[in-house]
Amino acid sequence: GRASVRDVDPYRLVHTGRRWYFVALDVERGEWRTFRADRIERLQPTGRAVEFTEPPPDPALLVSRASATGPYAVLATVRLPVPMEQALRLIPATVGLHRADGPDATVVEVGGSSAEGLARYLVGLGTPLRVLAPDSVREELLRRARELLAANEEAST
Repeated sequence: GRASVRDVDPYRLVHTGRRWYFVALDVERGEWRTFRADRIERLQPTGRAVEFTEPPPDPALLVSRASATGPYAVLATVRLPVPMEQALRLIPATVGLHRADGPDATVVEVGGSSAEGLARYLVGLGTPLRVLAPDSVREELLRRARELLAANEEAST
């Protein structure tokens, strides 16, 4: 939500399906950064040529990592008992970082503003899953599951 001025060396534009991102090397910090293209207000060319010694091997993965986990206070790692293709339908690549865990399971890293918010999101997936880390998200998920169970046991008596 704040404006900033950056000296960057441009590298690539990456389309995520919903937005365009500008991938560049932040000259001052010496780090690869991603910027939402629609939030860039002004560009001022320096006129100097740029040669990258170690560009990111997968700019799209850099964008995915930044948008899926970068801005969040809490990161959770979950294991879904489904193949990668199905996991990507449940949690899109713009929301989580995926890696296959054998042919029939996928580990996903996903971010949220709080353990409570992540637990709500995970319950909403409507599929079995295991929270690998952190404990705070696992405990919040268990608390929610117990509340749902208790409320439904009371309703049936």
